[in-house]
Amino acid sequence: METYTKDQAQVVVTVNNRDYQGWIESNIQRSIENISSRFTIPVSMVPGSPPDIHRQDDMKVYINKTLVVTGTVLAAEPFYKRDDCGFKIEGRSRTGDLIGCSAIYRGGQWKSAKLDQIARDVCGQFVDVVVDADMGAALSDFKIEDGETVVNLLSRAARMRGILVTTNARGQLLLTTAGKNRSHGAIVRGQNVISMESIGSDADRYSQYIGYGQKKSTGNFDEATQQKASVFDSEMRRSLPLMVNVQGNTDTADIRRLLEHTMRVRRGHAYGLKYQLEGWTWEGKPWEINTLVPIYDDIVGLNGDLWLICEINNKCDLTEGDVTIITVRPPDAYDSEPIKPIKAPKKTNSGGKNKKSQIVDSRFNLRTDI
Repeated sequence: METYTKDQAQVVVTVNNRDYQGWIESNIQRSIENISSRFTIPVSMVPGSPPDIHRQDDMKVYINKTLVVTGTVLAAEPFYKRDDCGFKIEGRSRTGDLIGCSAIYRGGQWKSAKLDQIARDVCGQFVDVVVDADMGAALSDFKIEDGETVVNLLSRAARMRGILVTTNARGQLLLTTAGKNRSHGAIVRGQNVISMESIGSDADRYSQYIGYGQKKSTGNFDEATQQKASVFDSEMRRSLPLMVNVQGNTDTADIRRLLEHTMRVRRGHAYGLKYQLEGWTWEGKPWEINTLVPIYDDIVGLNGDLWLICEINNKCDLTEGDVTIITVRPPDAYDSEPIKPIKAPKKTNSGGKNKKSQIVDSRFNLRTDI
């Protein structure tokens, strides 16, 4: 089992070649499920002498010496109460521009283009695109829908190929797959864990996912109009069908990949654990999203099992001090391969101490064979 030693960490914000640090409050959010990281930090201020930080300034956020966010200042406004006077900075990574901006490309259509080419065509004026996975086969016919934003277009295309669209610390758009790297740290109950809660439910899961599509064909009319696929979630015991909207010219294989992706994501959000951990780092290095972290938690029934870090919130306040809130989920929920059956949790032995902690709630019958 990993051993945790609490260390001191520091958040540094660099704007206009000047470093700002020494916060008593801060909030830095990163997630593989959001295309943009965000942060909110209040800077102490002498009345009449605001810091040289302005809206639309470029900024970088570091934890210790590790870069975690590169982006833009969205708000830089003063505040005060009683004897406290400060300057609140809000910002997000550069990929945040893709959330609201419309997707624009000459003709609005691609013929036989791979996902990374589509991403570069619509993101070129905003950010660089980094490819860290096999993009799969080209999309035969892909169009921009009326008024569609860049992020919606990318998400729609990525679902066809089981690719994760997110951002990295340099503010670039990252096309990758889930859990390619292992975390440098560990989550250990009794050492660095303050609290844990389970998250998610089966409310948004279905037993069958059905999709219809159309495929261009110069021959058989039925072949062109009757493209259909369906996938089943064997864990759902009631009949719960869902029709999934499939746009554009697609074949059966593309429709099936989309349906499998939809099923995995919905299943992934049905299971999860949210941990509040001591400090911002493990051995001086900040936690990273999209890494597999070993979890040692006999209450949940995990003994070194690797789960995927999906979201990280580094917080500092007067009540809790420096804490990291980490959301983890079963990694196969984001895989490009079919989901494997869930197995019962492993039994653990705590040496006779606190036997109640060995009781595993039925809600945590999660996969532990990874």
